[in-house]
Amino acid sequence: MRYVLLPSLLLLASCSAAPWVTGHTDSKCIREQMLSGAGGNPHAFATAAGICAATAHKDNGGHDRPLDVRDDMTLQAMAENPDYNTNRQPFVARDSKTRIPGGIRNINID
Repeated sequence: MRYVLLPSLLLLASCSAAPWVTGHTDSKCIREQMLSGAGGNPHAFATAAGICAATAHKDNGGHDRPLDVRDDMTLQAMAENPDYNTNRQPFVARDSKTRIPGGIRNINID
């Protein structure tokens, strides 16, 4: 039993940072900041994106990474609109060929 338990715990720990396991995506971070913000004070899109970009910067070993909100078309449209994205926060383009965040939730089954 102990030979099964330890590898299982290590596997879960290694996967915990993956958005498709935790459900924590850039879109979710921005939505949370726009709805409740810090201390219950909602933020505008540009401020929320800046907060989430700082978190992404920290989680990415200090390297810049554009936020990926392609799993939420409303946020993607806001990111592309300079009236909302006043900080000019970099985002992954809508037509990017990289994997869309969120994993299993984005599979369309017909």
